[in-house]
Amino acid sequence: MRRLLLLIATVLATTAATTVSAAMLAGPAAADGQHCHQEAVKNPDGSITYHLVCEQTHPGQPGTPGGGQEEDCGQDQVTPGPGDGPYFCSGGYPCAYTTNVVPLALPTTEPEPGKQWQVMICHKDGAFTKEWVQTGGTQPRPLIVQAQEAYGNLAPPAAQVRHSPDTRGIVGLETWLWLAPGTFGELRGSSAEGLVAVARPDGTAWTTGDGGSVSCAGAGIPYGSAAGSDCTHTYRRASASYAGTVTRTWAVHYEQGGNPIDIPGAPNTLAASTGWALTVAEAQVLTGSTPRPGG
Repeated sequence: MRRLLLLIATVLATTAATTVSAAMLAGPAAADGQHCHQEAVKNPDGSITYHLVCEQTHPGQPGTPGGGQEEDCGQDQVTPGPGDGPYFCSGGYPCAYTTNVVPLALPTTEPEPGKQWQVMICHKDGAFTKEWVQTGGTQPRPLIVQAQEAYGNLAPPAAQVRHSPDTRGIVGLETWLWLAPGTFGELRGSSAEGLVAVARPDGTAWTTGDGGSVSCAGAGIPYGSAAGSDCTHTYRRASASYAGTVTRTWAVHYEQGGNPIDIPGAPNTLAASTGWALTVAEAQVLTGSTPRPGG
């Protein structure tokens, strides 16, 4: 008898797990403005059938997050997870289409003509839910693809090199190097499906044309600062033109809805190089007294 009871309990547990798992599998969407899913029902003979259950929602144009709505459901306060696209309002909850399907099983039916399956994740009552839905729009591109586009939208301004002495360097005299204000600041690219690349200054590297190089923590400091500068170079030989370069480097991260988001494999460094030139002269200093005529 104990074995029989154990067997019955096991069968019931397995059936319940199957029903819960099947309930997570969404079915076809009905007309626009309705959100539908398939609900699993266990029949008396032990078989499982699915019933279409629809709820009235207002997600906007299917496949277009938000559909241009101005509804505020707290979508800007949700921190997107890996694979999540931009959040929008659906049925009064913040939702998004995501490429992260875990733990859902793949759909077992083909989508209706002209539609496709997508996973919608929603934040409801402090918890996240996921389900498959059919949309007529295009599926959001993977985050890594969005990141590559967002990265490409970064546009560094042209660098403007400054140095002192400002007309020509002097052999043996420390030359200060820096960039004009506004040419090495934070950059924000334009949006790629809600994803934005942000670049923050990380340092500058200078070649001086005489085989020397200088690495600076920032853009350098204008000449005359009482604190001194870590961006200086001393030339040892004169030249009509030393041709150098300055390479600005930014550290790049990504934000979605104003919140930082980690995207493995996305570009995380931005660099831009600019050429510059400087004439360096030999300075001669006369010492001693000048003899008098006839002396």
